[in-house]
Amino acid sequence: MEQKSDNLTLEQEAENRIKAGLQLVPYIGGTLATLYFDRKQQKEFNRLTNFYTELSTDLENLKEKFSLDNQDEVKLITLIEKINNKVEKEVVKEKIDCLKYFFRNILTQPVKDDYDEKVLFLESLSSMSILEIEILKFIDSQNNFVQIGIIQKPGVEQYAIIGAIGRLRNFGYLQSTSGGMSIGDRSDNYLRELVKVSIFGEKFIKFCLNYKN
Repeated sequence: MEQKSDNLTLEQEAENRIKAGLQLVPYIGGTLATLYFDRKQQKEFNRLTNFYTELSTDLENLKEKFSLDNQDEVKLITLIEKINNKVEKEVVKEKIDCLKYFFRNILTQPVKDDYDEKVLFLESLSSMSILEIEILKFIDSQNNFVQIGIIQKPGVEQYAIIGAIGRLRNFGYLQSTSGGMSIGDRSDNYLRELVKVSIFGEKFIKFCLNYKN
């Protein structure tokens, strides 16, 4: 993690600025800052505790034997540290379940030369919305190219779906091809495009989403 010259991490610097800002609130600033950070730290601690409690149960049920013999221990520990940071901030159960599945897979599939790929998976998973995960699962379930215009969800704007698909493409998890172009009407040609899960996207799904098992 990047550090400042005074040995404070960027996150600690940000927290100090937030604390200083809260303390400016008249009369109750100091108390408010204390309450905020005590509660924040307790929530993060509880999330980690729940995460490892549930994870240990899941791993026990697998009846698999885990070994560190083939692991690059430095890379493994670095990934675990990154997972912990994500868990502390995550509030969506579906995402926490994905993080548990990711953790299981780095134990059963030794992290070596594919470390950078696993980091990319973890970072993209952490930043993805539930809508993006649902869309990726839906496209994957079709086993072929899907026209963007038919991908819909009640209560969700069509262009929110288009934006989600754009992000999935930027991650490298979708490939696309032209679905034909219409000239002279008011239809959006982007909706005619066809998308399909890429080979890289299939690897991400298999390693992180656990919806087929």
